[in-house]
Amino acid sequence: MFWTTGKNVVRTAMAVALTGLLVACSTGSDTVGNSQTLDLLKATVTRNKAPAPTATRDQLRAAITPEFRAQSGNVPLLLVSSLRVPVSSILSRASVNQNVETYITPDQITFALRDGILIASRGLGYDLMAADVSGVSERIRAGSGTAVRTHKYLDGKNQLVPYRFDCSYARAGAEVVESCSGEGLSFTNKYTLGAGGRIAVSTQWVSPGLQSYLIEHIR
Repeated sequence: MFWTTGKNVVRTAMAVALTGLLVACSTGSDTVGNSQTLDLLKATVTRNKAPAPTATRDQLRAAITPEFRAQSGNVPLLLVSSLRVPVSSILSRASVNQNVETYITPDQITFALRDGILIASRGLGYDLMAADVSGVSERIRAGSGTAVRTHKYLDGKNQLVPYRFDCSYARAGAEVVESCSGEGLSFTNKYTLGAGGRIAVSTQWVSPGLQSYLIEHIR
């Protein structure tokens, strides 16, 4: 059994977290295949079903114990929180393709990140279908300069529409701030770098409908 603390808040936190980013969004989408880790997480959710308030980010972090990490195969995790609504979730890494990592919840919500930069989401309803972030990683690590992002979203006819954003970069204390604008939209992303220049914590904008998410890597 995962949860031997006897504290309902921990069991509830994980049950809520592992059911996905419940952000008043739809389910089902293109996604990577399941893994043994996902089966394990699904079983945990089934055993611990209980009506309860949404777990907080702090409750989820406290629930990621060494026991949980070991029994889930010690795969890297994401602790993700919407900045639009008070909902957080845990995603486990399901696949790696060169420098793109895809993380997933048991209900098939996925985030794909290239070098820690979000390039796609699925299952949220207002998804980022794809993103060209060539040159962005270099600017983040330099903490200065400019780069261009191209995001693709589905329109009302289910056609992909590209959005171009011009971005500038600057350091603000421990963070690198990315300020982007274009297509009548603007947003700000923030990145905290860890060992080796790897993105450890970030706030990243997904789409006009979903707004931004706080993304923390747990390795």
